[in-house]
Amino acid sequence: MEMNEMGKIKDRFFDEINLEDDSAYEQYEAVDKIIRYAWAECIENYSEESDYHHPELNEAIWDCSTGLFPGLEIQVVIDGADNLHWSVGSPGYVDFPAPPIGMKLPIKCWIHTHPFGSAYFSGTDWKTIDTWRIHMRRAEVLGHNEWGIWDGEAGHQYTHIRVTDDGNLLLTKIGSEEE
Repeated sequence: MEMNEMGKIKDRFFDEINLEDDSAYEQYEAVDKIIRYAWAECIENYSEESDYHHPELNEAIWDCSTGLFPGLEIQVVIDGADNLHWSVGSPGYVDFPAPPIGMKLPIKCWIHTHPFGSAYFSGTDWKTIDTWRIHMRRAEVLGHNEWGIWDGEAGHQYTHIRVTDDGNLLLTKIGSEEE
């Protein structure tokens, strides 16, 4: 897996970057390295399970969304060839302005953050899931100490997981394989 695909990111954001101050580009470059490194570690350690939840990757995405891009949503798509595509948006919305170059269907997982803290699928998120449903296996939304998972392979089941104050996991499942 190639660790540096900065050409696409630089091209997209070049117009927004002041030529005399390239700190924004440096932020994108730092986030790219962090997220790709976390994904490479997941592939190395869990190659047989690349379709599944990877806490290390989610932690890296969350840390970037709340640290390097404080308060901005970040999305990551893991495609059918285990390639990673990501983008950053606003505090309430994130998209790809154009389809990611080289993305292979199906989408194994679409992960995005809600940096204000609550992990839930908004109306826009459910529309995205509905649009991509036949091409997407899983979607995750990350919040502060919680995450939501839509699993299309488990009969469109939604699971919400929250870390309680005493460090336990509170799990809520909605839907079933029969639905």
